[in-house]
Amino acid sequence: MSISSDFSSERQTAYESPLGRSERFAPPPESAGADSGDMIASIWRYRWAVLVPAIIGAVAGFIVFLKTPETFKSSTRLMFESDRPAVFDNMTGDVLGGVPSIDILRSQLFSDTVIRNAFGNESFEVFRSKFDDNPGRFAGVSGRSLVFETDLKDSRSASSLVATLSFEGPDPELCVAAVNSYSDALQQLFAEKHKSSRSELLRLISIATDQLQPKMTQLEERYREFRTEAPLVWSEDGTAVNPHRERQLYLTGRRSELFELVRQKSLELVAIESISKEAKSPLVSLAVIGELVGKSFRVPEMTQSRQDMREGDAQLKQLQLDQQLIPLIIERNKYAAEFGDSHPTVKQLDVELKMMKGELKRLVTEQAERIVELMEQNKVEGVDPETRAKEAVDVILYASKAEVELLKQQIAELDSQIASEKNEAVKLAKFEQENNAILREIDRSRELINQLEEQMTRVELTEEDGGIRLLELTAPSRAARVGPNIVMMLGAGTFFGMALGCGLALLLEKNANTFRDPDEIVEAIGSPILTHVPFFKGKVRKSKPNSPNPFEALDPYLAVVHNPASVPAEAIRSCRTSIFFELAGIQGGKILQITSPLPGDGKSTIAGNLACSIAQSGKKTLLIDCDLRRPQISDNFDATKKAGLIDVLNGDCDHIEAIHDTPLATLKIMPSGPIPANPAEALTLPEMSELLDLLREEYDYIIVDTPPLLVVTDPSILASSVDGVVMALKIRRKSKPNTKEAAGILRNVGARLIGVVINNSDEAASSDGYKGYGYYRYGRHTNRYYRKQGTDAAKPRSPIVVSGRANSLRAGKPIKGGTPVELSPISGAERDV
Repeated sequence: MSISSDFSSERQTAYESPLGRSERFAPPPESAGADSGDMIASIWRYRWAVLVPAIIGAVAGFIVFLKTPETFKSSTRLMFESDRPAVFDNMTGDVLGGVPSIDILRSQLFSDTVIRNAFGNESFEVFRSKFDDNPGRFAGVSGRSLVFETDLKDSRSASSLVATLSFEGPDPELCVAAVNSYSDALQQLFAEKHKSSRSELLRLISIATDQLQPKMTQLEERYREFRTEAPLVWSEDGTAVNPHRERQLYLTGRRSELFELVRQKSLELVAIESISKEAKSPLVSLAVIGELVGKSFRVPEMTQSRQDMREGDAQLKQLQLDQQLIPLIIERNKYAAEFGDSHPTVKQLDVELKMMKGELKRLVTEQAERIVELMEQNKVEGVDPETRAKEAVDVILYASKAEVELLKQQIAELDSQIASEKNEAVKLAKFEQENNAILREIDRSRELINQLEEQMTRVELTEEDGGIRLLELTAPSRAARVGPNIVMMLGAGTFFGMALGCGLALLLEKNANTFRDPDEIVEAIGSPILTHVPFFKGKVRKSKPNSPNPFEALDPYLAVVHNPASVPAEAIRSCRTSIFFELAGIQGGKILQITSPLPGDGKSTIAGNLACSIAQSGKKTLLIDCDLRRPQISDNFDATKKAGLIDVLNGDCDHIEAIHDTPLATLKIMPSGPIPANPAEALTLPEMSELLDLLREEYDYIIVDTPPLLVVTDPSILASSVDGVVMALKIRRKSKPNTKEAAGILRNVGARLIGVVINNSDEAASSDGYKGYGYYRYGRHTNRYYRKQGTDAAKPRSPIVVSGRANSLRAGKPIKGGTPVELSPISGAERDV
């Protein structure tokens, strides 16, 4: 039998309302590692399922160790160096070194050339017969036994690389010879590869140079012929010049200057015309015009006037003549800039310019003399100064108009020259393009030849062992034993065995279909857990002459009477208090049915202990054994042969005759009586309902013990007639579906399930894995909780008498109709009173 409860649950329940008792059974908050904890607990519960595969795995690993042949390993370290400088990759931004990647080196190591050279190495000669002189067989063995690796993860930016070459096999001498032959074959491969690539590179450079030299000679000859025939002019630095374009540019600049001058002279002419029209006096007009043009005009004697007119007219004509000579002067200066002053063309132009200036000067002088002569002939005596001033203004106005017209004519002439030069320049543009194309081709060919010559020089200066060099840092080591490893094999076997065992344990846990914590039970049936009853070893104190035991005939598992200060008794009292509150909320709630899903759940023991505990609280209690198939309550209270329930239902006796006394004054028992042939039909008789109604009036509480729900229909028949049902449950395999089915049966018949009593609960959860909580956890502290009596402990205490009829307590003197019961000073019954 088992009993458990929370140490303070009874006192706490006394202050709770019936509506709030569900909170008392709420499980403690789950920790963050609840899932992992449940998994570990499941594995621990089925540790045998983990241990057995682990042992089998370890034995299998040891057998494999014994069967595995010894393995030896020889290795050497190789260093790959590159003389080529690092190159910056513009696409990825990485710096690329000259050493190939480890994958390329590994591919070269397992190439047919290296394997063939390694197999033909003189150090491997003694082992060729072992492979039947077949390099293919040796390649197959090497693919499984040869290992080539490096610690450098990214070798793209490295200029050197250190790799380890090792060979594993059962023959230590073969391992050393294989490593040595592969090292020599790999060195030979890189040496021949560099030598052949250097020779090939020299040959290609020579061919390219031989092809480019004749082409370069042809291009230079073609360019010389082009310069002779093309109508272009070449400067001192060899640049081709289009003379018509140069002259076009000069004339365009000159036209811009003349256009600006025409604009200024036009404005000045407009101003002079306005002054000449608006001024009242010609003298004033002449003076204002002089201020405008920046000159001072006077009216002197005729001789002086003639001389001034001659000089002014000569200067004006000289300027006009000089303007006409400008294109010739420009051409002369251009040739002088290109070919120098001593060039024949330049000298010829100088002579022409000098002659033209002399002739033009002579013509101007003669024209001025003629004008003066005409003025002398047409002179009129007695002309006043205003007339002369007016004439001067007219002359100035005429000269300004003539100057503007002259400038416009020069601009028109320049436009004609610019258009002509532009047409000529366009004709010479194709020669310029051809000149540039020939020069670009010559420069490109010359650059290629220079690069090839430079590369040729660099390759010729490179040593024969340049490029990628392969050095053997360490000689092949002596073959060392590397396997089999007993620790590794035993560990691997044990690990896989434990992994298999853990999976098996989790599978068994999943198929166990049992409860692991109180929260699952509450969720499954929808009712609270009233208490946890730990395991209890029944023990009855024998009667002595001076100390009789009135409970000696009762069942040893009735802990509340045999050991009222024990933890199981405290758990039952906690359950009693919860039931009081539950039944108090039911109108006329007195009858309580005790049942269980299956046999062996301890329902009869729970019913007996609960009835005794209620009786100890002073309540008039009746315990009825309604298990008409296996009446355990009748056996527990030594009432098997007495008249009982069946006798009352059959009419053989009155119900008072079937109710018998017990050592507890307030507890009566009605045994089952003789076992009938039809127990279910007996409980459905109208007499059974009438009997319960009659007993309800006579007793405070009635405890009815019924068979298991999933075995027979007897408990479901009575469940609708009682005020509440308490289900005793023992946590074991398949208990979850059984409990749900039992609760469903009670719901179907309309019974009120007050709660569940977890029986045979183990605090360590070693048997069923259920993690309950209750009084039994604090059982070891019970003795320290009570006050030490000291010397007062020897004083005698008065007995406490419990009377069920009067429902009151008196110390020292029995009440009429009641049976005195002397309890222990530390009993729970005394504290309840």
